[in-house]
Amino acid sequence: ASILFGITCLLCELNSSLAFSSRASSSIITSWSSSVAHIIEHIVSPPPLQVTPLNELTNTRIPGPDGVDILAYTATNNNGDGKNTIILLHEFFGLNPSIVEKAELLAKDLGCTVIAPDTFRGTVTDFVPKAIWLALTTPQERVNDDLDAVCRFLGCNTDSAKKLAVVGFCYGGGKAIRYTTQRKHDAATVVFYGSPVTDVNELQRLNAPVCGIFGNQDAQFSSSLLDNFQSSLNDAGVDNDIRVYSGVGHAFWKDVSQIERRDQPQTDAYNQCTTFLREFFSSSTMRVDDTIKEAAATSSTTIKSRFLDSLDRPYDLNQGSKERTGLLNDLIQNGDSIQQPGSLESFMPVAPGRWRVIYAPHMTTMSGLAGGEFSVQYDLNDDGTIVSHAKCNFPFYKGFLSVSGSFGSVNNEVCRVDFDEAWIKASNHENDEPYPNIQSVPDSILKSLIRNLGKAAFIEPFAVFPISFLDSETIVFDFELLGTRICARKE
Repeated sequence: ASILFGITCLLCELNSSLAFSSRASSSIITSWSSSVAHIIEHIVSPPPLQVTPLNELTNTRIPGPDGVDILAYTATNNNGDGKNTIILLHEFFGLNPSIVEKAELLAKDLGCTVIAPDTFRGTVTDFVPKAIWLALTTPQERVNDDLDAVCRFLGCNTDSAKKLAVVGFCYGGGKAIRYTTQRKHDAATVVFYGSPVTDVNELQRLNAPVCGIFGNQDAQFSSSLLDNFQSSLNDAGVDNDIRVYSGVGHAFWKDVSQIERRDQPQTDAYNQCTTFLREFFSSSTMRVDDTIKEAAATSSTTIKSRFLDSLDRPYDLNQGSKERTGLLNDLIQNGDSIQQPGSLESFMPVAPGRWRVIYAPHMTTMSGLAGGEFSVQYDLNDDGTIVSHAKCNFPFYKGFLSVSGSFGSVNNEVCRVDFDEAWIKASNHENDEPYPNIQSVPDSILKSLIRNLGKAAFIEPFAVFPISFLDSETIVFDFELLGTRICARKE
């Protein structure tokens, strides 16, 4: 039991350590539990799919970031005025004939241009595990960059008369709401059973309405989560139309033939979407309560002081609370930290030294369930190396979990960590110290086991995490896999 728990803690500590030296945009990325639910949904009710090569399916090539062309399908309506545009984001199977048919239907019924880009950059599948892997390993920041390129191609950035809506299904629904909250604040959003954003501070950035369409039998999204989504939109002053349809689960609108047959509730959901978009395209002003959005902006210094003052233990892990989470959100919303916090130029002057995690709700929750506690510290060095130690104090395991590696920059914008070693040290002594490096650990079968497990966990999806706030003594980064934020403080 001790070894199994140690492995669990190691993976958890690896994730939080990897998150430390990074920067950001964005996502909640779909959680592992949601992914399992997603597999079950599609096994029970598999969608009728056909995999068509993208070069046969697409009709548009868009110059993208880093010299990579983005393939897309564009549907047009000659009766439209060319001012209204929809970006249609595919589900986790990729850009397939089902999405193309939906693009054609929306263009015909709404008299607008609909463009469906390939956000997986060349991959489409009907194999659910591969689809989940694609969804988990496609970062929101890259999707945002690709969609910015699509907007430039459409002329949305230069023509103020153009109105844009971003519509997404499943994986694409989650990417849609994150793109509009993070980049394209004046675009309307339609989320078909995608991962919601419930952070009021993030939703307050929106200058256009949101439509949400879900099924009450969807294993991914609880009724409380969907209620929270709507209440957060209301608190943020964002006009919205969120509906949950009875008797259906995830991905209940599978193809256009359901609309042609007038199946229910698919037809009602489609009518909800098109009515929402017609109202948005015809409106002269955005439907957002600006008075709420302009409520008392407090300086980042004051907010940070309030957060630090709320801590019971200034340099150790503190319990999660609604107040503390809210203050971190306010800090990120109002804070003016150093420019490009993920770049090495910004990061290196403040990074070297010892940092301690002082707030991580997922870590305190796990500690409580296990009947103990643990703390995490990071030692970052001038040569770009990092050593992280998690001290564990549980009934069935006491000691340290450690990892080491190096941190750097991706395209001079996003910091990442490349860990290459992992080790543990069991100890019952309160004042004991961890092994400083892998070379200090005595050779044993357990050392080899932990070392190999660590190497197996050091994979690309866990190497780049977003930093939301950074100054000379405080860092806040997003642990998107679990949908939480972590705050560390420099000693």
